[in-house]
Amino acid sequence: MAVWLHSSLRQWQIRTRTLTVLTQAILRQAKHSTAHLSLSFVGHSRMRQLNNAYRNRDYATDVLAFPSVPLKGQEAPFLGDVVICLPTAWAQAATYGHTPDQELLRLLIHGILHLLGYDHERTPQEAKRMQRKEQSIFRQLSPVPTLIKKA
Repeated sequence: MAVWLHSSLRQWQIRTRTLTVLTQAILRQAKHSTAHLSLSFVGHSRMRQLNNAYRNRDYATDVLAFPSVPLKGQEAPFLGDVVICLPTAWAQAATYGHTPDQELLRLLIHGILHLLGYDHERTPQEAKRMQRKEQSIFRQLSPVPTLIKKA
């Protein structure tokens, strides 16, 4: 499985190796150990642009997922792209009483589950199903290692 990471944010130090290993562990827990995905970290402005363009919501959200269209006969499918707004994640961590690393892990799990077809906005039952899966994976991967630091 491959994880492609990209960040243009200089105010955060991202532990790319640790984050890659953790992303691969999420995929294993979700029973998609051969899948590939890309992971991008963006600021408020870029996330607002993406959220407005693709969801018609003019604000910066915490995480977006862009599933790919699977190709027939593909052995290790490319699931798509997860985009996380680090400034929003950092602020939410304080709001929710999490560490920034815990919040980043929660958002990463959330985004990956969206790539796998989970959708909490579809029905209340689907929201509960997704929440249970998120919590299960989070517990399996705790304690959360250091993933990001503000420079």
